[in-house]
Amino acid sequence: MGNLEKTLAAEKTKTEIQEAPRIVTFRAICLSCALIPVLAMWVVQSELIWYTGHSTAISLFFHVTTVIFVISLINLLLKRWFPRAALWPGELLTMYVMLSVAGTLCSHDFLQVIIPMLSFPIFAANSVNRWPDLILPNLPSWAILSNKPVAIQMACGNASFYNMEVLAAWFKPLLFWTVFILLLMWGLSCLMSIFRQPWTEKERLSFPIIQIPLFITTRLTELLRNKLFWIAFGIAMAIDVWNGFSHLYPVMPEIPIVQAFQFRDYFVERPWNAIQSTEINLYPFVIGLAFFLPTDLAFSCWFFFMFYKMQLVITSALGIHELPGFPFPHEQAAGGYLAIGLLAIWLARRHLAGIYRTIFNKPGALDESREPMRYRTAVLGLFVSFGLLILCGVALGAGVISMVVFFMIFFLYALAIARMRAELGPPAHDLHNAGPELLINNAIGTANQSKGTLSTFSLFFGFNRAYRAHYAAHATEGFKIAQLSKITSRSMLVAMLVSIVVGFFSAVWALMHSLYLHGYSGRAAGSAFASEAWVRLESWLSFPEEPRVAATVATIGGGLFALFLGSMRMKFTWWLWHPVGYATCSSWSMEKLWACIFIAWIIKLFITRYGGAKAYKKVIPFFVGLVLGEFVTGSIWCIWGAITKTEVYHFWG
Repeated sequence: MGNLEKTLAAEKTKTEIQEAPRIVTFRAICLSCALIPVLAMWVVQSELIWYTGHSTAISLFFHVTTVIFVISLINLLLKRWFPRAALWPGELLTMYVMLSVAGTLCSHDFLQVIIPMLSFPIFAANSVNRWPDLILPNLPSWAILSNKPVAIQMACGNASFYNMEVLAAWFKPLLFWTVFILLLMWGLSCLMSIFRQPWTEKERLSFPIIQIPLFITTRLTELLRNKLFWIAFGIAMAIDVWNGFSHLYPVMPEIPIVQAFQFRDYFVERPWNAIQSTEINLYPFVIGLAFFLPTDLAFSCWFFFMFYKMQLVITSALGIHELPGFPFPHEQAAGGYLAIGLLAIWLARRHLAGIYRTIFNKPGALDESREPMRYRTAVLGLFVSFGLLILCGVALGAGVISMVVFFMIFFLYALAIARMRAELGPPAHDLHNAGPELLINNAIGTANQSKGTLSTFSLFFGFNRAYRAHYAAHATEGFKIAQLSKITSRSMLVAMLVSIVVGFFSAVWALMHSLYLHGYSGRAAGSAFASEAWVRLESWLSFPEEPRVAATVATIGGGLFALFLGSMRMKFTWWLWHPVGYATCSSWSMEKLWACIFIAWIIKLFITRYGGAKAYKKVIPFFVGLVLGEFVTGSIWCIWGAITKTEVYHFWG
């Protein structure tokens, strides 16, 4: 080999070494694990106890984003004064992923619901509501809190979680739910591992939600030197500071941001009073986040929101009263979510066929060296966790077929949420009151199901009340961040699994500590979270219903319509209407966000049409500033409210 060839070979080897994927560092995991309990307490105090901010009710958790922003600022100083101690961007992004994953466990729609609801049946049961005969016999004593004095202490507060009586009473239910939740998280991890490659490498989906964390961790110096960033940051901060003091001192006029305009003040007669609940909010951070949405999704969101509202107006005008719930918006949305999940499977059909060939060693096998786990492990892990989850449901008293259908719908929902976040990144997605049990009850009727099945549905309400902070979405974003940071997806999976374990126990600790100290009875979220599932079960058992055919037809119709929208997008590049916009149009979140998305769509459309890509890139720091300015200020208000035990300004929620 000549000198030239040796030189080229040496340079190639050097390049390969520089570009070789790294593994997640031990210090990034340690720092994250140290922060997870602190953030869990922050979330529980602000969301559940004092109801001052709802970070986990949006796609990008503001408490995590704020912490990563502060750490990144400190890291700039470390780079200057102690370069060896500074974190590299991949470590910061690993911390973002781990803190976000942990945040899904202590979120508004997971353990915050599960823990108080497990104590409520024995607390609320009395001779008047007949729960001792109606509900309690159908609930295994080892799956709920069965010690009434301990349950009363949690509901009323002024007690301590740190005593043997309380710990002994909670041992069995916590043991069961720990195993169940870890099985659930493992199944979702396997599912997202299967779809990692087609979404991150083949289709190269845009993952809009992670753009802000990427800017913070990789381009912070550029942001801090940009005037547009500071202008937007200052505007958002000034609004929240002023409104925060206005909330504390009502003599100060408030800047109209939250519920800036309410339709109920003007739409008082039929048929327009059907949309009285509509409101216009002007959240700066939502405008900033929505600016990163693809233009067609932003258009679809507000267009289908109008479409949903017109359904209500037309229904009122026609006087359709014989079908309670018509036009069944929750059922339509559920059908839309299921359709998006099916579309995700269809789009990945070649990849799934490749996985089949890989597992059975057939020609055309896929390269799985860059995957979080071997495909054989992922598929086997998914099926094993699925089967064990079904066995858990059967042990609780449900029928096998009901549990199979239940978890099939649940995992299809998870796939749909992860896909819509990866492809389009809506600022929020909730799907309230449309869990798998709703679809099953509509199709079969509560009168045709056993009490054990209905009771199990209620026990599973804690992770199906809504889907705003879903682990599947954060897991798939974690794999994308690993790819962009040149971190091995396998080590990122390990970091996420560590975060799940630490996040679970941190969330349980924060909830138990806070609820036994403050109680949940009479609190804005606490009482609702504890009672909703059981009040609903009481209705099911006391007044059993036959199948709701119209509601099931609405679900099927919503699914077919979403499939039609998806197929049109695949065939025609000019097609603007996206199934995600339809699936999310009737949600609680879209009611609050639609006006902000419309504003961001108008701004982005104007900039890209008349300024082109150059103008678009130039103004990006402004919209990042809107997000960070409100996140930082809102986080400070949340912390202040929790420390002083004062209700403060709700910049979101």
